[in-house]
Amino acid sequence: MLPCVLPSWPLRIAFCLLFCTLVPLEADPPPRLYTVENYQVSLQPDFTKQRVFGEVSIRLHSLADTAIAALEFDAGSLVVTSVLEGNVTQSFERSKSKLFVVLSRPVNADEPRTITVRYEAGPAAGLKFFPDQIYTSIPSDWMPCNDVPSERATLHLTLTAPRNMNAAASGRLIGTRASGEQTITEWQLDSPADPSLFGFALGNFAESTSGNLHILAAGTEIPSSAQILQSTGAAMLYLAERTGKPYPAQIYSQVFIHGDLIRSLASGLTLLPESYAQGLNKQPEDLWLLTAELAHQWYGVAIVPKDWSNLWLSDGISAYLADAFLGQRFGKQKYQLEVEHSRNIFDQLHAQGKDRPLSDSDSELTSRQEAEGDLPAHKGASFLYLVDQQLGDDAFWQGLRLYTSNQWSHSATSDDLQKAFDAMNTKSADARTPNRKSKSKTKTNPKGLDHLFDLWVYGIPDPVKR
Repeated sequence: MLPCVLPSWPLRIAFCLLFCTLVPLEADPPPRLYTVENYQVSLQPDFTKQRVFGEVSIRLHSLADTAIAALEFDAGSLVVTSVLEGNVTQSFERSKSKLFVVLSRPVNADEPRTITVRYEAGPAAGLKFFPDQIYTSIPSDWMPCNDVPSERATLHLTLTAPRNMNAAASGRLIGTRASGEQTITEWQLDSPADPSLFGFALGNFAESTSGNLHILAAGTEIPSSAQILQSTGAAMLYLAERTGKPYPAQIYSQVFIHGDLIRSLASGLTLLPESYAQGLNKQPEDLWLLTAELAHQWYGVAIVPKDWSNLWLSDGISAYLADAFLGQRFGKQKYQLEVEHSRNIFDQLHAQGKDRPLSDSDSELTSRQEAEGDLPAHKGASFLYLVDQQLGDDAFWQGLRLYTSNQWSHSATSDDLQKAFDAMNTKSADARTPNRKSKSKTKTNPKGLDHLFDLWVYGIPDPVKR
């Protein structure tokens, strides 16, 4: 079917009419006036052509008080061939990484609607092709979606692939069937998740399992598979005890892939470099990466940051939990070495002028790719070490468990974490001003936990050093 593309100027006029009454022209782009409930995605890769042919049905409803006539989706570099609602073709336009759809019938307030998009995807930052593997990390590079951190939706994913290949994906495997020389697998994610956490890996993988732990890796054997399974199991028990919450999925799959990608995805799927698995043969104590990525299933999947400026609540907490696990497993000296390693990385970034507040509400971070990196992880871990020293070990872990319980299955801000720690530190709680945004940036009481959050998290200058 040929795409029905509205000429540029009518489409732009439609969007102008849609948004001009909402915000002044000089303001930031307006929020999207809808939310997605479910994605139904079908994908068929072509390894020879390095293409993925896809179709996604997006069930959404309006958040506006009045009818809206146009929708905006994140679509990377996808080649969109058609957009439909039922059997009715919808007009659309591609602009940079966005897909704009003008509806033939506007969406009324709270009205559920389903839009179907057919498309092709090729190699991109978030969709990697190898002769024997395909894997993903950025959802808009393999499916049109509403990729914002506060968004949560369910997912049904169908993968059609050569019969000799294994797959792992966000969600639980609900069906496998053969079709000629291909195997079709279906995956269902029932708990709504941030779309940035959707993903899959597909390839010629060997498998190894133990209980609810699952490993996929290239080749006929998995290096250090027994050690990886044992260490992952120990880390899972440690994280459950420290956080007060059990592992939040049925299965945990670690897929060791070509390249250097590291990514934790929804429903117990983690992608790690195959070189890391091979290196564990020589350095069996090198469990930091394995543990930090597992910890993201608690902080990053079960609890998501409310916006990209709070990504450290995922990366920093996970990094510090990995430090603490290595200390428990190999001794206090190992813990101190890991803490010092994070502090050294942060100091280098600071010296290079790459520092910013952990919760930087003034930044213009619009995607995970802009927000992530060494800073939220290692500055976050360095900060949490100071909080641990300030509160004492028992109070620190009680505070983290309280935060985890309060925010479980919800989005979180840095203020949520401080409230939990404040509950373990009544002196700081009594002195704390509830509304962080209204606080003066020239505080005159630089004491205790409040001062640590001001300086490290919110970027409020130390008045003693001004």
